[in-house]
Amino acid sequence: MIPTITAFASSPDRGRGLARDMPVRWALEEVGQPYDVRLVSFAEMKEPAHLARQPFGQIPTYEESDLALFESGAIVLHIAETHAGLLPDDVNARARAIAWMFAAKSTVEPPIVERETAILLEKDRSWYEARLPILDDRVRKRLGELSRRLAIPNGSTVRSAPATS
Repeated sequence: MIPTITAFASSPDRGRGLARDMPVRWALEEVGQPYDVRLVSFAEMKEPAHLARQPFGQIPTYEESDLALFESGAIVLHIAETHAGLLPDDVNARARAIAWMFAAKSTVEPPIVERETAILLEKDRSWYEARLPILDDRVRKRLGELSRRLAIPNGSTVRSAPATS
């Protein structure tokens, strides 16, 4: 069965790929899984039909047969666990890959999303100009930590992260 995901009918980022459905689409594309997309408006996301799939009225959702999931990280993990190619077979390598999936969603992404939200929704606030450099610093700090862990000299070459935790 072909899964169906939900996405914004009108994306607040104007299609730049920052919406929460992007990691799900990416994972599905990587494993070669066809999928359908149900576009929902902001009003539809607050209606009972969508809230039954996503209790917080957000995107994405994922439906396949009798399975309905929400939260992009959970959906990507499900795709990775049910299709070859996204997770290593070795138990320890698999655990490390899953740890990085959680880090991406719980540690790396939040300051980026906070900055983008400010740009999209807070530009007209009196404190916006003072707040933006603080948000930029948070993003730089987090991405710097990530770069150091991945040992990316000057951001030019990606090497494998050490196998230790």
